[in-house]
Amino acid sequence: MWEYAKKKEFKLNLSELIKFGRDADKNTLLMSAVFLQKELPIRLGKRIQELQSLPVPMYSTKAVTELAMLYEESFFRILNHEVPRHSRAEESFSAMLIDIKEKHRMVQANIADGFLEMNRAGVPKWAVESDEIQQLLNRFYTGRIGIRLLIDQHLSLRIDARNRPKRFVGCVQTECNIKEVILDAVADARSACRMHLRDAPNVYVEGMTEVTAPYIPEHLYIMLFEILKNSMRATVELHGRLSNSHSPKYGDDLPPTKILISGGQDTYVKITDRGGGIPPQSLDRIWNFSFSTAPQVCMGMLELSGFGHGLPLSRLYARYWGGDITLFSMENLGVDCYVRLGSLSMFPCAPSDTCFFFCYRCASEQPEQ
Repeated sequence: MWEYAKKKEFKLNLSELIKFGRDADKNTLLMSAVFLQKELPIRLGKRIQELQSLPVPMYSTKAVTELAMLYEESFFRILNHEVPRHSRAEESFSAMLIDIKEKHRMVQANIADGFLEMNRAGVPKWAVESDEIQQLLNRFYTGRIGIRLLIDQHLSLRIDARNRPKRFVGCVQTECNIKEVILDAVADARSACRMHLRDAPNVYVEGMTEVTAPYIPEHLYIMLFEILKNSMRATVELHGRLSNSHSPKYGDDLPPTKILISGGQDTYVKITDRGGGIPPQSLDRIWNFSFSTAPQVCMGMLELSGFGHGLPLSRLYARYWGGDITLFSMENLGVDCYVRLGSLSMFPCAPSDTCFFFCYRCASEQPEQ
C-alpha cells in the first residue's frame, strides 16, 4: 500500500475529461475502468497515509481510525478486482465503485466526529485547531475530491454511452447555467434552514443571469449550498425567531440574501447577507475544519453548519479548478462572499503532468499482470 502511496497522481484536467468522454462508447468505458483500477489505489493510498499522519489525539479517535480502515478496505477491493478489460468485468467493477462511493458518503461526518471526540476527551483547543491537522485535512479533502470526481465521471460515462444527456460529458456540463445551479442551492438551503430554524430569508438573483461555463454542477452546488446555509442561519438567528429581540422578524420581514452573477474571463458569484457579520476574533478561524459559528445545541444545528466543514471544504472545491472563495465581513451588518470559478475552458495541464487522455489509453494498452 505504501508503494502505491509513493507514486505520482495524474492531474485531472477539465478539457481532457471532456475530450475523452465526448463520444463515450463501450471502448471508452473499458479504457476508463482499466485506468481507474491503476489510478485509484494510488490516490487511496495517499489518503490513508494522510489520515495515519494526523497527530495521535486525532488519529486515535474511533471515528478517524474506522475511516482509515474503510479506505484500506476500498484500496484492496479495487486492487484485487479482476482487470476490467471486457464488459462483464467492467460492469462488476462499476458496481463495486457504486458501493465504495456509498460507503464513503459520510466521510465528512466521520472527521467531524473525530473533532468531537477530541473535545470530549479534553484535548487542548490549540491542539485541536493545530496547523498540522488543518494542512493534512486540506490535502486529504483535496485528494478526496479527485477520487470522487474520477468515480463520478466513469459512472456518468456509463449513462452517456446509452443515452447522452444534453450539454453533459460524464459529470461535466459543457454549458453549465450558473443561475440554474444557484436556484437549486437556494431552494435546498432555504428548506434546510426552515427545517431547523422554522424560517429562512428570501433570496434575489441578479446580474448576468444567462452566463454559462464549462463546469461540474455538483461542485458548484456544494459550494453555494454550504455558503447559503451559513448565510441564512446567521440572518435568521440575528433577525428572526431565534433573536432575543422583543419584536422578532418573520418570513418576508427578514433582510433578503442577494446574489449577483458576473461573467467574463472568470465567472463570479457574489452572495451578500445581513446576518451580522463575523466577529473579528473568529475571522482567522473560519477556514479551520474544526470551527463553526453555529451553536452546537443539537445534531440538527451541527448538520446545518456543515459539521464545521462547510466553508473550508467549499474553498477546496473552488480551488480544485483554479478558482477561490473570499469573504469580506462587516461586523454587526453582514458578509459579502465572492465565489470565483476560474477560466475552466482554458484551464491547462501543468507542464510536468502527463496528459489525462493519454493516461487512459496507456493504462488500457498495458498487458495484464
